[in-house]
Amino acid sequence: MLVAYGPEGQPLIAEEVPLEQLQHWSRERSLHCPNCRGIVHVRGGPEKRTQLHFAHQKGECAWSTESESVRHAQGKLLLSHWLRDQFPQARITLEERLPEPNRIADVFVRHPDGRQWAVEFQCAPLDIEEWRHRHLAYRTAGIMDTWIIGNNRKEKQEAFLEAVLQSAHELLFLDPLVTPPRIWLRWPISRQQAHNWQDSDRLSSSQTSLAGWVGRLGYGMSLMGHLAEVYLDPQGHLHHPQREQITARTSLLHQMEQDALPTEEHLISYLQQSVGMEALRIVLLPLLKAYLLDPDLLRRYNYGRGQQGQPVSPADHQRIQKACRWLTTLALHGFPPSRIQLLLKELPFVGAYAALAGYGEMLLSLL
Repeated sequence: MLVAYGPEGQPLIAEEVPLEQLQHWSRERSLHCPNCRGIVHVRGGPEKRTQLHFAHQKGECAWSTESESVRHAQGKLLLSHWLRDQFPQARITLEERLPEPNRIADVFVRHPDGRQWAVEFQCAPLDIEEWRHRHLAYRTAGIMDTWIIGNNRKEKQEAFLEAVLQSAHELLFLDPLVTPPRIWLRWPISRQQAHNWQDSDRLSSSQTSLAGWVGRLGYGMSLMGHLAEVYLDPQGHLHHPQREQITARTSLLHQMEQDALPTEEHLISYLQQSVGMEALRIVLLPLLKAYLLDPDLLRRYNYGRGQQGQPVSPADHQRIQKACRWLTTLALHGFPPSRIQLLLKELPFVGAYAALAGYGEMLLSLL
């Protein structure tokens, strides 16, 4: 266990008290179990290369958590520090025994406004029915439970992971044994969203990937990062800045699919971070205006052949020549055809924007 009561009945966290002091109290038999009040002793530490903790004589306490792994113990400590950084006004305790629902919470948070949270770090196998029992017991007691999963369970017990995902709509996996602590945030997405993001070039970074099927829920998006990048909102929902960007971009893609014609507003919103405002201003927005002026121009021109029974008109021929001169001029501003080709690949291949991309490709082929 990581918490014991000191000589004056005060709770002590093993890692937060000087080792010499703990050893002195241990020799004096002044450390007590917070659950059964039996005597415990300090164990581990840097010299023994194990997590510093408190231990009973073997088999003394039915509430004992002494068989826990180093991963679990280290993870609880990290999560308590993580929560204290976010909620400095809250009272945050480790291994809190709760009479109702008769459990020991890995990390317990009491907010000044009365809200109570239990954060469980699950590294060991857990039967799905047992998880449901614990989850219901917490909620019945008015305690919001958040389950964070050890990275050693990341690809195991799919039914358990699916149950947590159905309840929380997200999963956070934690590896507390590396520095800085690494996390994987996973959440479900629709088949259409997965289709829009399946090309790795469309993902925000190499840290983001499709997670494949998430039980019966469909596809999942997975984001790898560090624990310090994630935070809990007042409702206990997990947030990550990159995930917010992905969510906003996905929502924008959905809107763009519904557009009857490409819009300047949506094009700028979608592309300004990936291609920059200079490329938008000099290349893509003028291309958009030309397309909106006459979307059928290049099809009607048909590489100078015109349509059957409809030869190219002098006006259309002049407009095409003007467009080719414009493309040639762009090279003087740092946008040769090869670079324009790359810009066109950044356009989302959805709805009317796919037609805009095709329009640009056909125009380049006229050079």
